[in-house]
Amino acid sequence: MRAIGFLAALVATTAGAQEAPDERPGLAERVGLATSFRAGAWTHDRDLNDETLTAVGGVRARLAPRAGALDAFAEGYVQADSVDGADADLVEGWLRWTHGPLAIKAGRQIVVWGRADRLNPSDVLSSRDYTLLVASDDEQRRGSLMVQGRLGLGDYTLDGYWLPEFRDNRFPLDRNPTGAIVVADQRVADRSQFALKLDRSGGSIDWSLGWFHGTDRTRDFVRVAVPAGSPAGAFTGVQQQFPSVDVLAADVAGTWGRIGWRAEAAWSRYRGADTIYRKNDNLWLVAGFDTDVAGWNLTLQYRVRRVFDHSDPRALAGPIDRAVASQSAAVNNQLDRTQHGVTARVARKWLQDTLDVELASIVYLNTGDAAIRPKMTYAINDRLRLPVAADIFVGPRLSYFGRVRELSAGFLQLTCGF
Repeated sequence: MRAIGFLAALVATTAGAQEAPDERPGLAERVGLATSFRAGAWTHDRDLNDETLTAVGGVRARLAPRAGALDAFAEGYVQADSVDGADADLVEGWLRWTHGPLAIKAGRQIVVWGRADRLNPSDVLSSRDYTLLVASDDEQRRGSLMVQGRLGLGDYTLDGYWLPEFRDNRFPLDRNPTGAIVVADQRVADRSQFALKLDRSGGSIDWSLGWFHGTDRTRDFVRVAVPAGSPAGAFTGVQQQFPSVDVLAADVAGTWGRIGWRAEAAWSRYRGADTIYRKNDNLWLVAGFDTDVAGWNLTLQYRVRRVFDHSDPRALAGPIDRAVASQSAAVNNQLDRTQHGVTARVARKWLQDTLDVELASIVYLNTGDAAIRPKMTYAINDRLRLPVAADIFVGPRLSYFGRVRELSAGFLQLTCGF
């Protein structure tokens, strides 16, 4: 009941904010101000705890001013829920100078690499917060501080990046595992990260090549010593650590009649000490197509990951090392030497394009785990939308989706703006 009351109050607050007169509409238009208010409810939050019904409300705001050769962009949010309280973040905030084919952009930026649908092996520069309660997966993205230089040469674009800030992917985490103590995450201060990308767009076939040298945004689980003063009964400490990595990435996309096709690959080579907990070098490939069939849009993709110098962590002799290394391999999709999977999505618009219906799924064939999302979004008017969806996770406990199957949940979110 407390969560329902919290949600009702947030909806009322949102409605009142939208009814308030805009005192300075001219200024808001000049600086490109846009706001979006949200209020929603989830049957479970996106973290590994015992909470169930969670009410959420918040606001996102964007600024996009421009003056001659300079333009800027900023987006941030303030969000509160009935379980964890309030949170806020500046997801992007940058300034750009453009002169002919040359552009320099500095600040916190979201940079998305790859042309595959949703699963992007080459998307290694920005991070995501997978625990954030939002209806759109794109709003989980988190920018990082970087300086980008871009040179445009017709259909070709050359980008260079320097990234002095490290921001990791945030995943659901069991902070009270049986017999273990989860210690604070490894602190990363890598100011030597950089990337290069050559992109060709606008022709019959689009493609790009990219290279990233820096720190992996996805963690390993590593066994460490039990911290002093820990409660009795803890056999080991577990820490999330982030290895150094080089990633060589490529993608290509085109059309064949009414079929759009795409392929994307990334080869990752990890630097530093090779331990039983650290990811192994690997090659990850995604390829697929999309087309329209009888009014439905269909997307189908195959994915394969080849892990080099693979050794099965489930065969380790020590029970503690085996448990920690197996969990690390599960969260990084490295339990098997070669892993196969399929992603599928069907979508259609109804009621004069005001109702979007979608069913998306990811299935990993080796481990038998899967994620399924049915989603329906109704546009009440040009600014007001109501998405209703569910995230369903299935599979054995020692697998990527099976380890979070208790996070299966339904949700709805009333969104006004954007």
